[in-house]
Amino acid sequence: MKYDIAIIGGGPAGLSAAITASSKGRKVVVFEAHGFSPRLRSVELITDYMGCPDISGNELMDRFIEHARHIGAEIIEEKIVSLKEKAGYFELGTPNSQYNADTVILATGISRSSLLPGEKEFLGRGVSYCAKVDGAEYKGKRVAAIATVPDAMEEIEYLADICSEVIFIPRFQGFVAPKRKNVTVVLDQPTDITGTDRVTGLHTTGEFFSVQAVFMFRASDPLNSFLPGLQMRGRSVLVDDQAETSIEGVFAGGDCTGQPWQVNRAAGQAQKAAISAINYLAKRDGLIETFKEYS
Repeated sequence: MKYDIAIIGGGPAGLSAAITASSKGRKVVVFEAHGFSPRLRSVELITDYMGCPDISGNELMDRFIEHARHIGAEIIEEKIVSLKEKAGYFELGTPNSQYNADTVILATGISRSSLLPGEKEFLGRGVSYCAKVDGAEYKGKRVAAIATVPDAMEEIEYLADICSEVIFIPRFQGFVAPKRKNVTVVLDQPTDITGTDRVTGLHTTGEFFSVQAVFMFRASDPLNSFLPGLQMRGRSVLVDDQAETSIEGVFAGGDCTGQPWQVNRAAGQAQKAAISAINYLAKRDGLIETFKEYS
């Protein structure tokens, strides 16, 4: 399915962008796979969000979702595992489907992840972010799986079903090791991925493992792993004063662009990203009228 604007992230920033773009008549889709901002939902009392005094983060987040759906934005509760530039549009992949969009807005929140050495270089050549999409390619082979979130256990089980051995490296507390003879749990820290044309191994602080693939399971993957040309400032996306990134047709707003990490700022900046995306599409399509912040 083809959309005008695809938004990656369903927190305050992503939904603000969705509401703004949908209100201007654009066909919008939001991808969110992690509970719609658990960080905001955990706040017991918010007193400074305009128009909503003394509200819990959970209720405020639910209002954002309801508004976005009411105004016509489509919300898909799946993780984006691939994002590719095509001729004049972008192709976005989830574990179950492919979607196309003319523009993309990044609203993924705070990135707490960094790329492993070798991860970016071998993406698509042995490094994968989704077992359901790429796992069949490694049927009967030895692979490694690095997980920082409990959600990954379903994918670990899937790999155990089809691979000869899974080197499982959990990087979160409270994990329960799968009761599979072909799953080896390693508690060392992964340090780098090696290979020639394709992945051939994974180093940890204590050992080297010969594997043919490394699967990475995180809450959010470093954005520049999907978009090699995306310029970053540390772990934040670099944007100009119109929320444009270094890649034409890609915009960003909210906490993924840096501090301060505040709901008000995230929503406002993402609105700017949406307006910039709308104007970009209008100019591309030869339309004279463009929108401004308060139109």
